[in-house]
Amino acid sequence: MPKQERLPGCPLHTTRLAGRLAAVLALLVVAGCGGDGSSGTATVAASPFPSTPPVQFSSGGASGIAETLNNIANLTVVSSDPEVLRAEYQAGFVQGHLQGRTVASARDNTLEPWRPGPNDLATLNGLLTANYDFMIGYLQAHARTLSGRRLTRLLFRMLGIYHGVTRTQPAALDFSGAWLPALSTFQPSELVLNYQAPQLSFIDLYLVNAALDVEDVWYAVTGGPKQTTGRMKKIDRLWRCSAFVKRTADDVIIAHTSWSSYLAQTMSMTVDVNGDRMTVNALTPGQIGSATDFGYNSRGLMFNETTHAYDYTEPRQNAVWIFWRAALAEQFAGSIDEFFDDISLDNSGTYLNGYMLVDAKTNETGLVDMSYRTFVLFRSGGGAYTCTTKPAGLTTDYDPVMLTPGYIMGYNYPVSLLIRSELHSSYDSPRRDQLLQLLAGVSDVETARTVITYHDPAVPGSIFGRFDLSDRPRPVGSIDAKVASASMARAFMPLSGTLDRDAPTMGFWMLFGTAHIDGQPFVWSRSQWSSWSHPDVPDVLDGTFTHLPLHLR
Repeated sequence: MPKQERLPGCPLHTTRLAGRLAAVLALLVVAGCGGDGSSGTATVAASPFPSTPPVQFSSGGASGIAETLNNIANLTVVSSDPEVLRAEYQAGFVQGHLQGRTVASARDNTLEPWRPGPNDLATLNGLLTANYDFMIGYLQAHARTLSGRRLTRLLFRMLGIYHGVTRTQPAALDFSGAWLPALSTFQPSELVLNYQAPQLSFIDLYLVNAALDVEDVWYAVTGGPKQTTGRMKKIDRLWRCSAFVKRTADDVIIAHTSWSSYLAQTMSMTVDVNGDRMTVNALTPGQIGSATDFGYNSRGLMFNETTHAYDYTEPRQNAVWIFWRAALAEQFAGSIDEFFDDISLDNSGTYLNGYMLVDAKTNETGLVDMSYRTFVLFRSGGGAYTCTTKPAGLTTDYDPVMLTPGYIMGYNYPVSLLIRSELHSSYDSPRRDQLLQLLAGVSDVETARTVITYHDPAVPGSIFGRFDLSDRPRPVGSIDAKVASASMARAFMPLSGTLDRDAPTMGFWMLFGTAHIDGQPFVWSRSQWSSWSHPDVPDVLDGTFTHLPLHLR
């Protein structure tokens, strides 16, 4: 393991953590250990958590299965049609039908932490509508490019989700590619952002997908005297994560935990449209992509990320927001280079992340770092990293503790020193030293589960965090954990895309719930936020690691 440097803003915490980390490291050598969110070292719970039997629905050439397993909503949708836009729309319609009212809940659970007033809703409404209008123009201008055609597919899936929630039957639409659902397609009421209302508008669904982008633009527009128009300075962002990639003797492991509002309806979703297939952790129902950016696709590409803690950016309203670019890359990219091309298609300065990548076909690993003006790609076949910058010719210096041939660690801090400088990033996190100590013990999926759910009760900002118990409490922290391997991704590649509720095929491992402190997970009704509405979110945020069925042959 490389010697750790003392970089600015990253002091070491090894003295304080040494005792607890040593105990975890000792347990990592025990075969079969795994995490379920308990304090310190975690084990798989013996008793099941709330589950529901599979429900199946079909429409046109699409069909899907939805179920709940140990508090994890698990969705599979497949669709096939010679007209690919119809296939996407039908996939979305099935998804929307199966997810139903939970999509409106996702809208409300997204807005609730912001506590928006009427003026805030009006501002958000305007930003979302303007960006959507921009995207229609962008797609019209790029209709002949591969990325433009694929983004159009995602747009039709989004429209299908909306219609699946709000209609009993699919709409008769033009799927030739000559028509796009411009703003004029919708009734005025469909373009109004609702909050704590039973109805779902199209703009509500756009918010569910674009929330992490529009948040940055909104803060830049409304941040008051501390902000500069068109630029965003430091905010207390909820969306942070812990993650890693680890090479083992015979595999490559990815692991991730979403630090989010405890209102997040984190779930698993598998989508196959005309053979383009992905299985991901989706932050909420109603997503065309992941938003947490964990999963893998049928081309063998695996992905994982943490959001940069940035004190400065220049977010753009009229840009291809990153939720579009990430969904594009995660559904369709077949190599690390293709992922980089898709994610750097535009630069919106919003939801800036560090994407960890694995090509399961070759076991090559990579990392994409980004600011509001620069993209940096690091890649390794197991040896030294090579580096590409966009624009070309920029400095390629990086943090050798976070990025090594054997692992990549993610704790919301850029690996690229250039990206740190451009984002004015300065982030002191105990997770750096926790990951540095524990990654050496990751040898398989089981030990990865233990590390990604590590929590020191004395350190709310641990790998598996609990900020409701910090000195500035808020209902935020790790609300899930996921682990996958390159061997799992390779097994996913040759599947037929045929729905089968009894198929033995399995996806990644996932846990729903928070860390246990004094034997207890987070419980809404016992918390100081008990008056908050949390539709379709359990009162008790708890679960066990579950190997999720794909329902695919």
